[in-house]
Amino acid sequence: MILVPPGMSWPVVVLRGLLFALPCAAMALALPEVPNGLVLLLVVVAAALWARSPDHVAGAVALVLVVGWWGLRAVVDWRLVVVGVLLVVAHVTATVLAHGPGTLPVDARLARLWVGRGLLALVPMPVTYVAVRGLDPQLAPPWVWIVAGVAIVGLLVVTARLTQPEPE
Repeated sequence: MILVPPGMSWPVVVLRGLLFALPCAAMALALPEVPNGLVLLLVVVAAALWARSPDHVAGAVALVLVVGWWGLRAVVDWRLVVVGVLLVVAHVTATVLAHGPGTLPVDARLARLWVGRGLLALVPMPVTYVAVRGLDPQLAPPWVWIVAGVAIVGLLVVTARLTQPEPE
């Protein structure tokens, strides 16, 4: 039997479980290569603290540890895109949960707003992945990198513009 704090709704419990699982799943994608035991332990502890208190700094620690580990390995395959999606979903989940105490039900309008923002934040990811994966730095002419950089910056600007709050 799962112990649920009094007054906490099941959707909040499920979202907190998801908040714990997402950074751990992002590290699990590294298998069969096993990350350092200390890194694994720190990710699990930080994810647990983050799930307990979604506005805790442990969330940033969990995200930085996962991104740092993947960044140091210089892995550029399909797993990198999945890790990026998992981390954005974790961030959006924490943001929605942090808008009130655990006993407050999740507001559907707020959740839709942040899911939309999360989806827009994912827009540059495939373009960046294709640019990094598909272009050989030794063979690609310099202008290709400039065009790829401008395209990514353009997508980020459009994403930032579309995620601005609507005027009331």
